[in-house]
Amino acid sequence: MRQHTQSTESLLRQVLQHLDQLNWSLAGAFLWAANLCLLAMLCLTTATIMLRPFGLAIYWMWPWTMVFFIWLSFFGFFALYARLKDIRIDFIAQRLGPVGMAVTRIVADLAALFLAALLLMQVPTVLATSTGVHDGAVLPSGGEVPRLFLSLPLFLSTALVAITALIDLAKMSVGLPENTAPSHLEL
Repeated sequence: MRQHTQSTESLLRQVLQHLDQLNWSLAGAFLWAANLCLLAMLCLTTATIMLRPFGLAIYWMWPWTMVFFIWLSFFGFFALYARLKDIRIDFIAQRLGPVGMAVTRIVADLAALFLAALLLMQVPTVLATSTGVHDGAVLPSGGEVPRLFLSLPLFLSTALVAITALIDLAKMSVGLPENTAPSHLEL
């Protein structure tokens, strides 16, 4: 019986480690998406500035810059949280020892779950009010970007933040350490 319990726990640990690695990789994809949005914003802004002396103004550049800015923020939300680039208070928790680290881990995960739940509760309201298009963000087909598309990355990122917190709490329950961010070069 004990061997069966150990093999089940070992399997659970392996599954959690695999899920954690998959989550880390997905956060990397979201980081790339956020960076591509930033690159698009910079290219559009540069083109706008460089075309001004020639009297050229392409009306769709500004609306697309705004779309990319919104998407950058929303894709970055999950990427920053999962890749541990958010604000952390480890220097305080470390002074409190292993108990302080465990408490801050639990509090951070529960806070992330609470905030994710609050955001996800807004999905029906956002879906009901996201009608029409984002004026000027012209698609190659001639239409404009539907307003709903602006919010989708936020809700996807929010759901993934909640999953990240659940994975971390599950890892903690089986004794796996939390992920740690690489130390900052300034320190």
